[in-house]
Amino acid sequence: MVSAVMHRTHLLKVLLCTALIVAGWISAVQSGFSQISRADVEEQLKQMSPEELEEALRKRGITIEEAARRAEALGISFDQYLVRLAPIDQGDVQRFQPGRAAGTAQDTVPMLLQEAQEPLEPLFVPGFHDRVGIDSLIQPFGFDIFRYPPTAFAPSVFVATPPSYALGPGDEVLISVWGETRLNFHLTVNRDGNVVVPDVGPVSARGLTIEQFREKVLRRLSSIYSGLQRGAATANTFLDVSMGKLKTIQILVMGEVVRPGGYPMPSMSTVLHAMYAAGGPRVDGTLREVQIVRGGKLIRSVDLYSFILGGGKGGSFQLQDGDVVYVKPAGRRVAVVGEVVRPAIYELKKGESLGDLIAMTGGLRFNSYIDRVHVERIVPFDQRHIYEEDVLDFDLWFTDVQDLLRSERDLENGDFVTFFRVTDYPANRVTIAGNVMKPGPFELLPGMRVSDLILAADSLKRATFAERGTLFRMQPNLRREILGFSPRLALAGDLMHNLELKNEDSVIVYADSQFFPQRNVSISGAVRQPGTYTRHDQITLADLVVLAGGLTDGAATENWEVARLDTTEPGVYRRILKVSAGEEYWTDKDEQALLLEDFDAVFIPYNPRFSLGRSVKVTGYVMFPGTYTLRHEEERLADILKRAGGFRKGAYLVGSRLIRKYNNAGLIPLDFRSALFDSVSLDNIVLYDGDSIHVSRTEEVVYVSGEVYVPSPVLYKEGASLSYYIYQAGDYTQDAEEDKTVVFLPGGKKWDGGEILPGSHILVPRTIEKEDTTLPFLRDSVAIFASLAAITVGIIAITR
Repeated sequence: MVSAVMHRTHLLKVLLCTALIVAGWISAVQSGFSQISRADVEEQLKQMSPEELEEALRKRGITIEEAARRAEALGISFDQYLVRLAPIDQGDVQRFQPGRAAGTAQDTVPMLLQEAQEPLEPLFVPGFHDRVGIDSLIQPFGFDIFRYPPTAFAPSVFVATPPSYALGPGDEVLISVWGETRLNFHLTVNRDGNVVVPDVGPVSARGLTIEQFREKVLRRLSSIYSGLQRGAATANTFLDVSMGKLKTIQILVMGEVVRPGGYPMPSMSTVLHAMYAAGGPRVDGTLREVQIVRGGKLIRSVDLYSFILGGGKGGSFQLQDGDVVYVKPAGRRVAVVGEVVRPAIYELKKGESLGDLIAMTGGLRFNSYIDRVHVERIVPFDQRHIYEEDVLDFDLWFTDVQDLLRSERDLENGDFVTFFRVTDYPANRVTIAGNVMKPGPFELLPGMRVSDLILAADSLKRATFAERGTLFRMQPNLRREILGFSPRLALAGDLMHNLELKNEDSVIVYADSQFFPQRNVSISGAVRQPGTYTRHDQITLADLVVLAGGLTDGAATENWEVARLDTTEPGVYRRILKVSAGEEYWTDKDEQALLLEDFDAVFIPYNPRFSLGRSVKVTGYVMFPGTYTLRHEEERLADILKRAGGFRKGAYLVGSRLIRKYNNAGLIPLDFRSALFDSVSLDNIVLYDGDSIHVSRTEEVVYVSGEVYVPSPVLYKEGASLSYYIYQAGDYTQDAEEDKTVVFLPGGKKWDGGEILPGSHILVPRTIEKEDTTLPFLRDSVAIFASLAAITVGIIAITR
């Protein structure tokens, strides 16, 4: 027992160690892939010039300053943040463009330019997303515009300053004097609010517009440069004062915003710019009453809805240095779903009603149901003693669309308003389909009948089956009833078939081919184009032969067969009709014509007495070589050789050959001497079309090939043995299979002993070594038995 426990414990330790090793190996491989990918990207970033980096970031909507600020907020280095911008997947080294060297700055720029297309995380408004039975993904209106990079809405520094712009410390003014005197100054408003003008001294600029500052500078310079004359018409010197670089102001954004705090911003910044810099309001923040506090006093409340919905000026209110933008918690909120342009959660100000809410959504959609609007309400605190439950559902009813759009019905915080869509039931529609010229839906007119609908569809097509059509009629339970009719009788005015139509009726008219489908007939045998053909009406046997290209040479004009379907009794497939046609088979008379039926199969046989001739080819040492036509089926080898004039001097009958083309038979070993001198010899074979006879000339060599040292022809020696020729060819090689040596006599027969004739071919094959599979078999068997033993031990350990 103790031994068994120890054995099971040892087995579990082995399995656990194996699992840890495999897991560690996989982790190492994965981390190695990740490090390789990230190292590649870091190397590419290092090779980028500052201009390339700035351009890549700009196209992603991020400045270098913004990237540095984000890196600091994340607690990572600037380079690490750039690497995060590049799309890097573990185990996936950056795919470079074909034909471009890897690791170049040109490869890195496209990586940084790839805009992240990840879907934005939904904003869940407390009290709305966890409601049962309603759209839990409904989003608060207006918050999505603050989810873009702040640089996408950064204020431009190149626009002209408005006339009311007030100068302050940090603003740059450009003073130019031309005429009798020429001056050009780039001056900055100092901390005291003064501009130190050369030869004039400090000139106060704080709070002044650019025009007011110009008047003040003009007066001071006129006392020094008389030609200015304070801008008089007789002046010969002129002054211009314009804005240079604008100052940076400090704005404090507080309240329900994503990143509250102070932000340095260009002096032309507005409330919206400040909100973008702070990441926008939090989901609990308001968009309807954003407060601007200046010098400890509330100077304005901005409604961002007016800017988002209509481009109003509320969001463009210009800020000043030290302003505080305060975002209050959101007020009354109402969710709108259904058939409106912008379903969302909207914030309502005091006095705004259902009609105002519809206007905020962009209005009703064209398919919106206007008679009823459903409201789900969380019962207000002061009314919960009235109801047993806390959720109240009710409907609002309206007489027309104007009544709905002008509704002054108040809504409570947390209301969920649903606008339904109209039903899809048509009021006066009938449809027609099938074999008509213009199928589709049509207007149902008073008293309209089937014939009226057919004529409205531009009448019937040709080949319409006029005896049967179908009318589907909708029942109150939405099931359909079928009414049959005859299109022919309906068009003739028969009221039994010319049915009066009702709303949603659907009419189908059928093609004639659905009831009388067109079938085929086939033809084979001695015609030029055998195959399958359409059985047209009144098609005869002669018509089909003509369609098939007519008869071929050698076609018989008698004993034609027509195989016709036979359904008279089970097990009988077809009955055969025998037909004989004359030489002018195409001139069959109507009373003699055989009309074909569906699926008939015609066979035209060949005339057994007709033959275009069969030939054999005779070459070599005969008197008259050439191609000879066979006279009859039983003509033999000796007959053809006699017709070729016999043999020339030097003919070698033993080495002559017959090659047969029929069935790719090839060389047929024959003894030509026996065939010529013994007419009943088996070698005097009957010749086939395409046979080729070659009469060789006398040869004085024996051919030796295969596994000998010098494969080559060896001079014939009368009475020489096999070993003699092998020795003359250099003897057997080490790989020769001596016992398998084979000799073919000149005519192609295998040598079975006796004299080896001139022109014979000796072939020495290579030894084929058989692979010894004993050791691999034993090795595999041991591995299998070891695995089975381990599995058995594991099962025993688990079951105990």
